[in-house]
Amino acid sequence: MRFLFIIISACIFAVFTSCEFSESLILNEDGSGKIIIQMDASEMLTLISSMGDDTQLKGMEESLDTTFYFADILKQRKDSIAQLPQEQQEKLKKLEAFGVHIKMDTEKGDMVYEVFLNFKDVSEANDMFKVFNQISDTGTNTVNSSEGLPKQESIKVRYSFQNNIFKRDAFISDKILHLQELDSLQSMEMMMGNTIYKLNYTFPKKIKSVSNADATFSADRKTIYLQANYFDYFRDPDLLSIEVVLD
Repeated sequence: MRFLFIIISACIFAVFTSCEFSESLILNEDGSGKIIIQMDASEMLTLISSMGDDTQLKGMEESLDTTFYFADILKQRKDSIAQLPQEQQEKLKKLEAFGVHIKMDTEKGDMVYEVFLNFKDVSEANDMFKVFNQISDTGTNTVNSSEGLPKQESIKVRYSFQNNIFKRDAFISDKILHLQELDSLQSMEMMMGNTIYKLNYTFPKKIKSVSNADATFSADRKTIYLQANYFDYFRDPDLLSIEVVLD
């Protein structure tokens, strides 16, 4: 499972150092489109390389730029997956519609990890963050590298697009769990305090209005940009809730 090993390695490095998260959306007029959640840990990789700490880069010397789809993996490994406990099989089945893109080049200082979904209706993306968080916990590998890392499962996001109105509603689904996760994240804030979460949304028509005054626009007024400090967003998900009205 070389692919998943690299994914896990990238996630672990990024959790404990500087990285940037972004959420990109391309929405078509019929409501279909594509959404990508990206974790860019290139800054971290550049920092490690500049310090000459080759031990942390061991096993990551090869450059890689690849895309794979879970539907293909599930098909190729259907016999071995059928031997897994039912709960693990169900987790894998939920990944079927998603794809992963990994770009890693230690010489150029690139380390980018993306989970993406091509959807017919944007509401299909409501599980994106759950998928992003759980890809390394599917039971398809023997490396339990995610053990001990804080889960971030209390924040949910609902997407909708009707009558030329797009909504991203971020909210706390479990307040008790949220407090527990906040407590776990506090130890990381000193190292990751500058981490940013960005939204980049492109629409099929010009944008008439946006509910968040901090959003900025592209020259053609079809794309909006909005960002927040990751820890501020985790404390208050509504910082990146937004309603967009199209012409």
